[in-house]
Amino acid sequence: MSESENGPGAAVYQAILTSMGEGIIFADHDNRIVFVNAAAEQVRGIKAEKFLGRDLLSIHTPPARERIAAILAGLRDGSAASHTRPLETKGRIFENCYYPIRDRGERFVGTLMISRDITERERLKEENSELREQLLTEYACGGMIGSSRAMQPVFQVIRSTAPLESTILVTGESGTGKELVARELHQRSRRSDGPLVKVNCAALPETLLESELFGFEKGAFTGALRERKGKFEQAERGTLFLDEIGEMPLSAQAKLLRVLQERTVERIGGSREIEVDVRIIAATNRDLRQDVAAGLFREDLFYRLNVIPIDLPPLRERLEDILPLATIFLARFSQQMNRPQLQLSREAKQALLKHPFPGNVRELKNAMERATALCTGDTLGIDDLPPEFSQHAGQLTPQAASHQPVTGPKLSAGLDHREAELIQEALAATGNRRGEAARLLGISRKTLWKKMKRPVTGW
Repeated sequence: MSESENGPGAAVYQAILTSMGEGIIFADHDNRIVFVNAAAEQVRGIKAEKFLGRDLLSIHTPPARERIAAILAGLRDGSAASHTRPLETKGRIFENCYYPIRDRGERFVGTLMISRDITERERLKEENSELREQLLTEYACGGMIGSSRAMQPVFQVIRSTAPLESTILVTGESGTGKELVARELHQRSRRSDGPLVKVNCAALPETLLESELFGFEKGAFTGALRERKGKFEQAERGTLFLDEIGEMPLSAQAKLLRVLQERTVERIGGSREIEVDVRIIAATNRDLRQDVAAGLFREDLFYRLNVIPIDLPPLRERLEDILPLATIFLARFSQQMNRPQLQLSREAKQALLKHPFPGNVRELKNAMERATALCTGDTLGIDDLPPEFSQHAGQLTPQAASHQPVTGPKLSAGLDHREAELIQEALAATGNRRGEAARLLGISRKTLWKKMKRPVTGW
């Protein structure tokens, strides 16, 4: 059979690996290095001929060898699917990724190590972090910000409960930041050095959910060629985040309840009980009390999860937070897209404040990314926002809705009246705090005071 009929030959594959811009090192099942491409020579500062045939551990520093040996063992026995670690050398930052290579019979044949230069990415992350620190005020908690009265109790509960071992149930509409809450709780906990393992209960079919959560033994079912740890075991001494817990089928709920009660898991196809040391954070956008009443969610499991509830308010109830969040997102995306910092026009601010945000903070973030990409100037206008924002903005001015041209004193009076309405809305949203209202409107406190003193019909 010719090479064209049987696919590319070994020489072609080797040529591909040799020409890749990422550093490639491959070691066989005895950890002997058998391949080093040109990029790896450059990244590592080595010569391939001096390393071919050597043990993979020999190219690492003595202090790192014990750790690397444990990684290689995990890849070999299947307890680890991959491993990634950063490496800084000669002023550059590299990401080293280790992958086990197996043949069609699932036999371990070697370890593939890929080195990527992530210096620019890490520098960009550092610059973004510094920029966020400048923009964020004292009204911040992890990756979330909010000066609104609705968010301050949320931040307080996070700060107070993060060091505890209590189970937490995070509720709120889609896009309100439930996963950010879980990350912040983990980072502030005594388990922060351990893993944060996420399970999206809605994304897995019932047949796979249990094996994902509890693991399985070799031969437990067709295709189970080796044992596998479930998410509970993977999260040992860390945090397990059960996202969309309301979508979990009743059969899996019963097994989850048993694990929460006894703190042990039993793999599918196994008979031994394995102790687990895991903190549980669950999240849902459903009303679990209604689901309990409808028989869709176990009552006993609900009370096991609802030890400390955290309810995230929708963005439409956090008017004070919309413009600060938009500013932070603009700064982030401007940096990522290598363009000057964009400013929000007055019309864009009004459109943002009027939009109902059914997608909450996620919708705002996506809108700012789109606008940053499409904006051709240095000021983001209403035309740069998604069409649905313009629709709501069109409701602001009655003259625009009727398409009747208005000039002279009528136009001035209409603008004054609309301005008064916006000021009233800002004052109402901030509890009549003029400083916060001025910041929300994007004007100074002095300008706000002058506008409030102007005689306007209906003010």
